[in-house]
Amino acid sequence: RAGYLAAVSTSAYSMVSLVQRFGPLMREGGAMVSLTYLAGERVVPGYGGGMSSAKAALENDTRTLAFEAGRRWGLRVNTISAGPLASRAAKAIGTIDRMVDYYRANSALPDVNTAEDVGSVAAFLCSPLSAAITGETLHVDMGYHIMGMPAEDQLGGV
Repeated sequence: RAGYLAAVSTSAYSMVSLVQRFGPLMREGGAMVSLTYLAGERVVPGYGGGMSSAKAALENDTRTLAFEAGRRWGLRVNTISAGPLASRAAKAIGTIDRMVDYYRANSALPDVNTAEDVGSVAAFLCSPLSAAITGETLHVDMGYHIMGMPAEDQLGGV
């Protein structure tokens, strides 16, 4: 139970608290961005312990916070759902290389996103270029999230 509550507190409630505390201090038109993962929407084996529920809560809170912060302070709130990054921290998980290979083989764009890809989307979401975007979960995963089954070449076809 403690691990589950810690996951929800860290991943979801932290954003609620951030918006509540900093919303009144920010300039109108400002933006806040969080990070989520596909396990908030779909089953990802091994991504349990409350973290998948926490990411689902974060994505729902993003929509509610977007409405509340938009009405109160003129702020936008969005979240980025990033695919796996082969970062030094992620390598500590142990299975990240397999995840990266699987994403590469099964994404619409046969590549793996980088930290720079995710950072560029975050910069866009915080810029005036996205002034009309709020309450969204933007996937930065080379189109992996749109796939309904493994790519054809994984099944021995194309």
